[in-house]
Amino acid sequence: MFRSSNELLDKVFKALLNYPLCDRCLGRLFAKYGLGLSNPERGRALKILLAMIIHKELSSSEGVLSKEDLVRIAENGGSPISELVRYYVGSVNVRKCHICGNKLDMLINELTVKCLDLLKNRDFKSLLVGVEKNSTYEEREKEVVSVLGVDSWESIRREIKREVGKKLHLITSTEPNFREPDVLLVLNLDTEEVKIRSSQIFLRGYYLKLGRHISQRWWYSKDGGLRYRMSVEGVADKLVGVFLSDGILIHAAGREDSDARMLGGGRPLIIEVVNPRRREFRLEEVNNALLEEWVKIRVLTTSSSKELEEVKKARKPKVYRVVVYVPGGLEEEELKRIEEGLSNSVVRQRTPRRILKRKKDVLRYRKIHVLVARMLSKYLLELMIMCESGLYVKEVITGDEGRTSPSVSALLGKEALPIFLDVLEYVRD
Repeated sequence: MFRSSNELLDKVFKALLNYPLCDRCLGRLFAKYGLGLSNPERGRALKILLAMIIHKELSSSEGVLSKEDLVRIAENGGSPISELVRYYVGSVNVRKCHICGNKLDMLINELTVKCLDLLKNRDFKSLLVGVEKNSTYEEREKEVVSVLGVDSWESIRREIKREVGKKLHLITSTEPNFREPDVLLVLNLDTEEVKIRSSQIFLRGYYLKLGRHISQRWWYSKDGGLRYRMSVEGVADKLVGVFLSDGILIHAAGREDSDARMLGGGRPLIIEVVNPRRREFRLEEVNNALLEEWVKIRVLTTSSSKELEEVKKARKPKVYRVVVYVPGGLEEEELKRIEEGLSNSVVRQRTPRRILKRKKDVLRYRKIHVLVARMLSKYLLELMIMCESGLYVKEVITGDEGRTSPSVSALLGKEALPIFLDVLEYVRD
């Protein structure tokens, strides 16, 4: 059996005795060794060195290599070992690489060309390449590594990701960005397909709803039709054309009922632009595209995914205006009872009956900081309420058959119904 004075060469011999390997795939098995060498250079160097050791063996009268081992190493290693063995032994049929089938150089070039083709109509200043897991190439590589027991290897996914990335950065004059690249290219080694995705663009601003029966998101009925003709999401969708994107997502700091207006300084909103092909833009252009009579969206600046989470988790107080109808009529002195009973109170609420089909029945506690009542007529009452985020204001009026307490109805001892509801202010810091 072949034994050299070098452990590394012994491992190379074992590798080529078991598997046919091209220069690149052999070099990748020993990627930890040979500073500054590429995998093809490393693999070629190892084969040359092994060929020299074998030549020494063949030139010695004490050679221990059998003819079968020589032929197998030559078939699996190719040049220059195959030329040497042909000279001493005879015909050798070089086999294709067990891992890549001698396709890897061509595959890297073809994937690079496909990436460049997909990048033609996109704005980007940075890019990143990824490779999908569990290809047949990767499975064969894992088999080789397991059988040989090597611990110095680099995965084929990592090599292709690096090599394609280097070519793309050179051609496009861009730099890699491992945190938030403008463009992500994902390679599939088996199908040789490339998927491209631009990183999201986040825009921070606010929205106003000046009319009623406008939902925050598109609301579809059971028959598939739209329940409301207008939505905040529908207005934001206009940005698809501005950014040539796959879609628009909106993320607001809470939401109001569809029949409630959102007034004052508006509700904080972050618009997420999904897979934009265009990244260069002016805020004026964006805001002009969002112009609408009944829904006002104003973009103030760009944002980030981190700020998106902060907006979604925000729990700021709100100021509401509610016009209440009291069928039994009102007296001026009853207003004080409402104000004293609800100002600076903690309201106990179960999930309202009107949304039980959509949300779990849970108990929650929310605070009303201040409530001011004013009579508009014998049957109409105006309430100004500053309260904690998440309070179901309509149920504070009706009591929701006892599911909300205290309530205006309970304090008056008679039915009270919310007619109009407005969010006057989202209280910022």
